[in-house]
Amino acid sequence: MFRYQTLLMMLSCLLIAGCGFVHDEVITGAYRLIAVDMDEQMGICYDLSDGSAAGRINETVFAYGFNNRYVVAKQHPNDDRSITYYYYLDMTKDSKYADPSDSVTGPLNEGNFALASRKLSLPTFSRILKHLQ
Repeated sequence: MFRYQTLLMMLSCLLIAGCGFVHDEVITGAYRLIAVDMDEQMGICYDLSDGSAAGRINETVFAYGFNNRYVVAKQHPNDDRSITYYYYLDMTKDSKYADPSDSVTGPLNEGNFALASRKLSLPTFSRILKHLQ
């Protein structure tokens, strides 16, 4: 009986451990930085409060910042480190089931992002994931 209980407990722990994300970091409010299976899948998502999340900025996000209105992100599309795109997300235009195109602007090149940053007072990139940079 003891062996059966031990085996059942070990199996339960393995199943529970296998259900999470490789990376799951709260950015602010409902926004999270998530990688499902490997770090190169890192993207910004909206937490749906039921254990799932809706994508906002796709992989591979390697830097982000935020203030009370905006989340900004740097991304290498599909882990292509020769390309860097910039995004900003207006949290006042976003909600649980909103179309991301209503709140997310990008991809932008560095020059266009710099113009938007000056115009909108976008936040700086306060978190950089160096291993994805």
